[in-house]
Parts: sequence; C-alpha cells; structure tokens
Amino acid sequence: MSKTLKISLAVIAILAIIGFFVYKSLFPAMVLDEVPNPVRDRATLSKNVDESAVPKNGNKNLYWGDLHVHTTLSFDAYIGGNRATPNDAYRFAKGETISVLEQNVKIDRPLDFAAVTDHAEFLGELYSIHTPEAAGHNAMYARYFRSVGLDTVKQRDLFLKSLERVSSEPSHMPFFQGFETTKKAWDIELEAAEKHYQPGKFTTFAAYEWTNGAAQSHIHRNIIFKDMKVPDYPISALEARDGESILSFLNEITEQGATVMAIPHNTNLSVGAGFAERTKEYAILRNKFEPLVEVHQAKGNSEVTASFWENDEFANYENYTYEPASENNYVRYALKEGLRQKEKYGVNPHKYGMIGSTDTHNSVPGNTDEWSDYLGNHSLLDRDPILRSKRDWVLEFGSGKKVEDALNPGGLVAVWAEANTRPDIYDALARKEVYATSGGRIKVRFFGGYDFLGNYENYEALVSDGYAKGVPMGSDLSKSEKAPSFLIWAAKDPEGANLDRIQVVKGWYKDGKLAEKIFNVALSDNRVLNADGSVPSNNATVNMETGAWDKSKGAVSLQTVWTDPEFDTTADAFYYLRVIENPTARYTLWDIIRHGVTYKDTTPLTTQERAWSSPIWYTK
Repeated sequence: MSKTLKISLAVIAILAIIGFFVYKSLFPAMVLDEVPNPVRDRATLSKNVDESAVPKNGNKNLYWGDLHVHTTLSFDAYIGGNRATPNDAYRFAKGETISVLEQNVKIDRPLDFAAVTDHAEFLGELYSIHTPEAAGHNAMYARYFRSVGLDTVKQRDLFLKSLERVSSEPSHMPFFQGFETTKKAWDIELEAAEKHYQPGKFTTFAAYEWTNGAAQSHIHRNIIFKDMKVPDYPISALEARDGESILSFLNEITEQGATVMAIPHNTNLSVGAGFAERTKEYAILRNKFEPLVEVHQAKGNSEVTASFWENDEFANYENYTYEPASENNYVRYALKEGLRQKEKYGVNPHKYGMIGSTDTHNSVPGNTDEWSDYLGNHSLLDRDPILRSKRDWVLEFGSGKKVEDALNPGGLVAVWAEANTRPDIYDALARKEVYATSGGRIKVRFFGGYDFLGNYENYEALVSDGYAKGVPMGSDLSKSEKAPSFLIWAAKDPEGANLDRIQVVKGWYKDGKLAEKIFNVALSDNRVLNADGSVPSNNATVNMETGAWDKSKGAVSLQTVWTDPEFDTTADAFYYLRVIENPTARYTLWDIIRHGVTYKDTTPLTTQERAWSSPIWYTK
C-alpha cells in the first residue's frame, strides 16, 4: 500500500471519527435513565434563620402573594422570549427592577410571598439549552430553541411542536439527557427560593407545575412544598400521566417526610375533566392533597360562566373557555358536586379554599394592576398594546380568537396568617384561611358561628369575636339546630374603586339534589333590595375618555352580620363570599386611551374587580 493511500485512509478515518462525534453531539440519543429520587432536606440559608423569632398576631395579618409563576426555565416561557430567571422573579416580587423581553419592569406594589412554579415537563431539557457545559447543549434541537429569539413565526411553530409532546403522546424531547439534568435545573429553583426567603419580610416556596394535557385540556396542578424537604427532582406529566399518578407520587413523598399540596388551575379550560368523578381512592387523594383551587388567573375565570349560570348577573367575567363550554369545568359546580360525592364516598374531593394567581410567563409575579403601563404576562403575545390587539391566541391559533379574548392581567392570593414565614403561610393555605382576588387588593374577613352579636362597633371587635365564638373562612361549622350567622367585612383596595356589594353564595345537597342561591347581604349607597330580590344599580360609571372611575359612589368598607334565612339542618351546605367593586377601566380601555389601539366591538372595556372567599361548610 502506497504512502499516499495510507495517509488518505488515515485522514478518512480521522474525519469519520470526528464526524461520528459531531453527529453524536448534534443528535445525541435520548437518555431515559432510572435515577433515584429520594426526599432530602435541601435547606441551606434557611437553616440559619429563626422563624420562631418572627412576631405573631393571633388575629392574623393579611399577606399578598402569587403561587403561579413561570420563568425562562419553563419551555413555553423560553420559547416566548423570556430569559428572566427564578432569581429575577423573586427580585421582581420584592420590588426590584428586572429586565423582561428587553424592557425594564418594576412592580408598583411588592408582594409578601411567591412561588416560582416552572413546568416540570422539559425542565431538564431547558437546563441543557441554557447551560453551555451541560450534556445535550450542542444538540441541533437545543440549538433551534436558542435560535428562535423573538421570531414570532418560529416561536409559534416550536410552541405547538412542544405541546404535542405534552398532549397526545407524552415524551421528552429527543435531546433529553436524563434526570440528572432535571435535578440540576431543580437545584436552580431551590437555590433561588432559599436565597430570597426572609422570614418576617418575604416568603418563598419550593414549587413546580405538573402540566397534563397542555393545549388539549388543562388538567394542571401547582405543587407547593411547605419546606425544603423535597424530592431530588420533580415528577412531570411525562412520567405521572394522570391525576391519580401525580397525587400517588405526592403520597409517596409524604411518607418520606415531605409536606406538600397540589393546587388545580385553569379548570375553565379542562373540557369537563377538571372535576371529573373517578374512584373512591382518587377522591381520598384529592381531599388529602388538594385543599385549594385557583379560581382566577390570566387565562380566565373558573368560578362560573354565563353559559350555565345565566341568572347570575356577575357570571360573565373573563369567561374564556374552549368551546363548547362545560358546566363541570367550574368551581361552584365542583363545590356542590363535592357534597354529593361525600355522601357516596365518605370524603369530599372538592372541599376547596379559593386562591388567585397570575400564571405569568414573564417572571413577573403580582403583575395584575389593570391601569399599569406594563400589563403583559404571556411573553410576546401581550407585551405591548399593539401586540395585544393584533395577535392570534396561541392555544387556539386559527380559530379567530385574539389575545384580548383569552387574557386578563390575572389574580392574587390573599392569606390570613400569624406571621410571614413558610410554616405560617403554608399552614394558612392548608387550613384554607385564604381568598382570591381578580388582581386587586380588596380586604375580606369571613367568620361563621352561632352566638355572634347583632352588630359590632369596629373591625377589631368583629375579628376578635369571630375567632372567639366562630370559625374563619375555610373551616367547618359545628352541627347545630339553629341557623348559623356570619360575620362579614370587606374594605376596598386602597388604589382601586369603592365597593358595590357583598354577596353570600350558598350551595347545598339534600335528597339527591344539588342547589345554590346567591344572597346580596351588604349594599353600598344605602340601597335596599327590590321586591324581587334584585339590587338597584348605584349608577357608578367609568369615563370612557379618561379611564377615571366614579369615586362618589360605593363604599370604602362594608360590614354586616348575616343569618341564613333558609337554613336546613338536614342538608350539607357551603357558603362563600363574593365581593364586587364598582366598575373601573379594563386594560383594553387603557390601551385605547393611551395608545390609540382598536379592539373588536365585542371586547370588554370596563371591569368589576372582585374577591372570592374560601367557603365555610356545614355538615348535617
């Protein structure tokens, strides 16, 4: 063999070897390894703080938070162009300025607590995409992710392809390099939560989102841990592929020392499956691990819909859903259905307290003020007024639905807790002494009992008597032969409109039948009920030229003691409050006024912000 031929063969061999390794780098085989996933105490900085030293208030303090937050480690947020990290999200919640989508943003009113809940699905893949030294970083698919940038056509294409992997045939992306990458991404989440936890000032939680169904049906839950006793990595819907499986996983890690809850959200998009009845075992797991439901967020409201509650004048509120609408997508239905299933199974799977959150995909927890110049929560879809008015809604692309048909600024969760620490906030969530708002900061107290006074001179006396003689929102009334009374108090958002009214929503179950009724129990402006039980308008208006709302109507606060006039000792029942503000300008009206945007004639331009308390239950 000639020398030239030998050299040529050697060069070919070398090129082949290089080509092999280049190919392996660009197209690595998917790794689906079995990695142990024990529960361990991952506390670091929080080990050095004394939570018990934080002063406590027996009558509870009010804390505002957001338990549904996505950052650049969520696949859809990354595709949308968000590069802000979990660390950035906590900084924003605390009032610091961060950069999102090439804009500097800052919250007007910082939060008291927050949880970053990045999707567990593709969390390891996102780590590889972000981290140069990570396995899989140089894969062609990872490179394509990084190349998308702010190209909206590529974004939509990649987003829809990613959803297919979550929805129809759940599978990791082809460059997934195993659960060791998921562990490293989870470490980033935990480190951020530890870094920003300041007992008495700001509380964080280890958390993530389990996202089953994605675009087809939202069977989603946010998983919130009480402390840093957590598994080595989160289990996603690619591994736990239905509700029973994820709750069974939570049961397993609870036996290993974790304290954890799951919070369903976006049941308005669950195509009838969010509260579907299955087995007694599933009902038991739901009762054990799902104390709360997210009733309001950026992708719509889940209390009720005008399609099925046409007699509820406030049902037509941010009613985005997949058509045709399903009655059993909604929380009021679930609360009633839970009473029926309790009789059948001996346990109520839908005994929910109510919270709101944003579901921000821009790393901006608490970004809810309608009048803010920075309203966007879903990347380029609603980053600015022009995009909000022009873009198709990505989950139903081609259907004719626009962003304004689907999105609103989102909600908040309000917690009554003794102190701002992880154990105090978590325990308040677990006992359901919490409520939801549509984004504003209305204050609400709600107690039930049997020996309250007829009226109270002030708020402090009402609260003290509420705890002394009754139970707060989220609790159970003791059995009695007389009708319960309820101490009810609400105060306006200091920066929002005055209050219009307070309603009690009652649901009950008796003799195999479910029923509900709304009572208007406190009205502003000295109004009284009409003969048919309806409420005359207080004629509060919004100036459509300036966005100013009427400050001469409504009440700064409302307070009453209400007794159920139709109480039946033989019927299981629940009661919750709905507090309604006077009308204000919706973000769409602000877009028109400030930026000259044109919206469809059917687009709402005003809103009535509201709050929903957790229920109080009576069991026969």
